[in-house]
Amino acid sequence: MNILKSIILIIALSIWNLSPFLTNAAWVGTTNNATLFLSPNVGVYRVGPVFPVDILINTYGQQVVGVSAYFSYNPSLFQVDSIDTSHSIFSVEFEKTINNTSGIVRIARAIPTPGVNVTNGKVATLNIRGLTDVTPSVDNFNFIFSPGSNTNSQVILDDGLGTNILSGVNNGRYTLDGTAPPNVSNFTVTIGERQVSLTWTNPVSSDFAGVKILRKTDSYPVDPNDGTVIYDGTGTSYLDTGLTNGTTYYYKAFSRDVVLNYSSGAQVSATPNDVTPPAQITALSATALTAKSVRLNWIAVGDDGNSGTVSSYDIRYSTAAITTANWASATQVSGEPTPKAAGNAETMTVNGLSGNTTYYFAIKAVDEANNASPLSNVPNAKTFKNSDLNNDGYVNIADAGIMMSYWNSALRPPADLNQDGIVNINDAGIMMSEWG
Repeated sequence: MNILKSIILIIALSIWNLSPFLTNAAWVGTTNNATLFLSPNVGVYRVGPVFPVDILINTYGQQVVGVSAYFSYNPSLFQVDSIDTSHSIFSVEFEKTINNTSGIVRIARAIPTPGVNVTNGKVATLNIRGLTDVTPSVDNFNFIFSPGSNTNSQVILDDGLGTNILSGVNNGRYTLDGTAPPNVSNFTVTIGERQVSLTWTNPVSSDFAGVKILRKTDSYPVDPNDGTVIYDGTGTSYLDTGLTNGTTYYYKAFSRDVVLNYSSGAQVSATPNDVTPPAQITALSATALTAKSVRLNWIAVGDDGNSGTVSSYDIRYSTAAITTANWASATQVSGEPTPKAAGNAETMTVNGLSGNTTYYFAIKAVDEANNASPLSNVPNAKTFKNSDLNNDGYVNIADAGIMMSYWNSALRPPADLNQDGIVNINDAGIMMSEWG
């Protein structure tokens, strides 16, 4: 049993030691001696930007004093910008050349005895730039290697004889992507109060990995780095809150792939505003004052519901009960009071009415965004008779006495009931018809 456990442990340790090589890139040679490999040896990279690839060595438990790592690649696909040896475990440089015309890189480095014994030691870092789209089916960044060759890639044993012990290499297979996915479609906005709701449809594309949305207040974002990033994900909606009513916001949505190729972008703009109307006025009252005037009283409501101060009042009257349907045809008064803060008492006198007539009154509160409250309650009041000169609700001898005081007056006093310019028997006849 102990022998079996030991065998299993040895196998597990062997697999663990070889884990850097378990990739999709091809293994050339064997792993029973020193090896060279790339890290990462597979990946998807964006065309244009540089990506680093480390050259690593496993000496297979032996002391080595030298290494040469030679590579070939298609110069129409790759460009090697530079070789970084600042963190190399080999301190002495003998060769470091890049030929992007023929697609060849040559590196040779060494270290004095007793050398190094490593499983994952860095030789150098290649800074590679992809030039065009490619999805390779075979390795496309390869060690120049032949087992036992003294002119290609080598690992030199510290034996004083210059023995090459390189038995295998692990090449690189790199996908290059320079094509962005299509733009999102149906990019739309719904404005609200201090917020904007954005919705869109993601493209149906295997290259699509997400959408990045940016916002500005002076113009549309021109690229994925211009403006404030408000969303970056794979969803299809976003609620942008904390905005300022009346300010126009410009949005652009850029589709992206896994290597951050961005589409040209879809754009929309929106201006959030106040969409909450004032509360309904429910305590409007109407009291006749004279034959031609009625006093209205109510309690102020707020700009947003019962909060704040509205911008104006719209007060209307009619000889028929006012409803939402006939509101527009009711007579609008002028000279409405400047609104007070919510909760305060308001009053207004409506003049110019006809005597002995029942009038219906209604009011709407309006905020700065022109949102109107629901129609108020609709009270009514009947104006006094024209002959009720003392406004006490009756036409009697007191009113006749007032008329007599203005008899034959041409000053058009209230007693001039027919407004013909003189108080005379014609006005008395009108009063008699309203007596009581």
